[in-house]
Amino acid sequence: MNSIMQQLVNQKVNSLTAGELMQLSSQYQIPLTKEQAEGVINVLREEQIDVGNADQVNKIIQKLQTEVDPHVSSIVTQLLQQFGHFL
Repeated sequence: MNSIMQQLVNQKVNSLTAGELMQLSSQYQIPLTKEQAEGVINVLREEQIDVGNADQVNKIIQKLQTEVDPHVSSIVTQLLQQFGHFL
């Protein structure tokens, strides 16, 4: 990934709000409740995210499965796949 693009994506992921996450899920027709979105944001806020670090992204996906909901983990994975060409 282009380092500038990666910095922009990292900045967006690290500043994402639950409302923005819900808008993204709606835009891509992926169902997500407010509570689920807030759970995802709580997990994301636990550490600075580097989308170029596959191990970290996988760890976050696993954490979402156990701390939020396995369904939510698959939703986040689907959203990440929408932006896979940037990663």
